[in-house]
Amino acid sequence: MNKSTPPQTVRLTDRSTLDCTIGVMEEHFDLSADGYLCQRRDLWQVLIAVCARQSTIESTCNDLQGPDSNTIRMYLNQQLRPEKIPELQRQCNEALESQLPEWLWDHPQELACDLHEEPYYGTYDAEAPDNWVRGGEARDGTTRFYCCATVYVIHRSMRMTLAVEFVKPGMSIVEVLKHLLERVKVLGITYKSLFLDKGFCSIPIMTALLNQHVPVLMAAPLKGKKGGTRALCQGQRSYYTQHTFRSQTHGSLTVTVAVVRTFAKRRHGPPRAQWLVYVVLNMPNLPIRAVRKTYRRRFGIESSYRMMEKNRPRTTSHNAALRFLFMGLALIILNIWIALQWTFLRIRGPGPRRVANQHLRQDRMLRFLSRAVEMIYSVVSMVDPPNVRPVLSIL
Repeated sequence: MNKSTPPQTVRLTDRSTLDCTIGVMEEHFDLSADGYLCQRRDLWQVLIAVCARQSTIESTCNDLQGPDSNTIRMYLNQQLRPEKIPELQRQCNEALESQLPEWLWDHPQELACDLHEEPYYGTYDAEAPDNWVRGGEARDGTTRFYCCATVYVIHRSMRMTLAVEFVKPGMSIVEVLKHLLERVKVLGITYKSLFLDKGFCSIPIMTALLNQHVPVLMAAPLKGKKGGTRALCQGQRSYYTQHTFRSQTHGSLTVTVAVVRTFAKRRHGPPRAQWLVYVVLNMPNLPIRAVRKTYRRRFGIESSYRMMEKNRPRTTSHNAALRFLFMGLALIILNIWIALQWTFLRIRGPGPRRVANQHLRQDRMLRFLSRAVEMIYSVVSMVDPPNVRPVLSIL
């Protein structure tokens, strides 16, 4: 039974939004500054402004009459080193956990896991022990990426990131998923189903999940010209079948797959039929007609990455720890945003928990944060012309 929602008398302002965000960061991160013009709070105020503006430290500091950009980078590079990335990951996960609502533990939840890659265009030494740049398929003009994996809870209109894993080169996908699920277990959150994308579709992953008896719905890539999953895409109706996945390294494994025939809308012409293949593990009672609709629930994690990009700082730094900090801050700000909605915008009344999120969209929260920092430091609103003597030309 849902508890009644108490009346909310405190209004959310731009300054209180900034104070709440910085409070979370100062509580869970050990970044510090003790300069004459840059204290610890100044450091976080600049970082929050960089996130809110989706900008760089250089650009933000040039626009604010506050600490210098070189000072900010000096403090960050001194305290953020590659060997401290595991500790940074722990701090990010604790900050993400701090924003989860208490009622999330009341019932088993639906979870989604995914990998997210940030393009990298610089040089790196693949053999260096502190290298975190991974190779991948060509995208956005590069084959080099910094990668993180996240696990995400799907609960009606509330979607929050539970944990993040910074992926090191050479780390197997099985190990990544294992760490994420272990983090969920540490949180004490039980889950009734798990949604995975095509990147997790491998024999080691399926074997591990079958042994754990975890209900899983996972997209499978269409492969093969005469055989493979592409050969299953025949007929006029969706159906269940048994399919054997084969690998030269990991052998073979036979699992249940759902072959779904659907129709894709086109700009011109009638809808075109297309096939989708899903691996279904430990979900014997899922109707074939509900497979695609059920799997579409995981697309919220893709939206979370697009929203993360709206408040992720930009940098060209070679410091891997700094890049992962920026990823973590972007995810944490999203959790704080949702937590503020459920704290200040809860709708009173019977029925399921509801929130009037139209009053605090992501863009408005980012403007709140940026505006509050600008009111503290003020912005550069006038540029004096350089005092340069004219050069007289001799004809």
